[in-house]
Amino acid sequence: MWTILIAVCLVFVVCGPIWAIARYLRVQLPKFLLPMIAGITLFSFNIYMSYSWFDRMVASYDDDIIVQQEYRTSSIFAPWTFLVPRVSHFVAINAKKEPYQIPETDVVEGALVMIQEYADPMNLTVYADCANEQVGMLPTNQVPTDKNPLDVVQWTAKKEFPYLIEYYCSK
Repeated sequence: MWTILIAVCLVFVVCGPIWAIARYLRVQLPKFLLPMIAGITLFSFNIYMSYSWFDRMVASYDDDIIVQQEYRTSSIFAPWTFLVPRVSHFVAINAKKEPYQIPETDVVEGALVMIQEYADPMNLTVYADCANEQVGMLPTNQVPTDKNPLDVVQWTAKKEFPYLIEYYCSK
């Protein structure tokens, strides 16, 4: 909603002075000029918003998250992304929740947030097995309370999420 309103206002800010100066000087502008400038303005604004999404999202969380991994993508519908891929989603550690060593194990429990453009953030509980260098994750709202979550979680090797092993096992 706000993005559309800002885009429309931006078109008026760019095209308005050109139109006003042409009217003041009584110069006939080519019929294609204002729509072309409006299109270039909207196109540029769209590119700016897609490339600045990651920075705006991280800034909105302040110091609550620690970004661990950015995932950059390219698209055939945006050919310039093959030159400079843009961040489409990222993984961050929730710094509000302190890592917790599960008693009598080498497993550290922590909180993770996966954030993707045009999707709700996904809160995950992460388990880092420091002895075996494995990582397991469960959506936070699906962590079982009646049984041991370590029996339910599916473990993956360190190569999938090396940054999580490094973060949780170095503490």
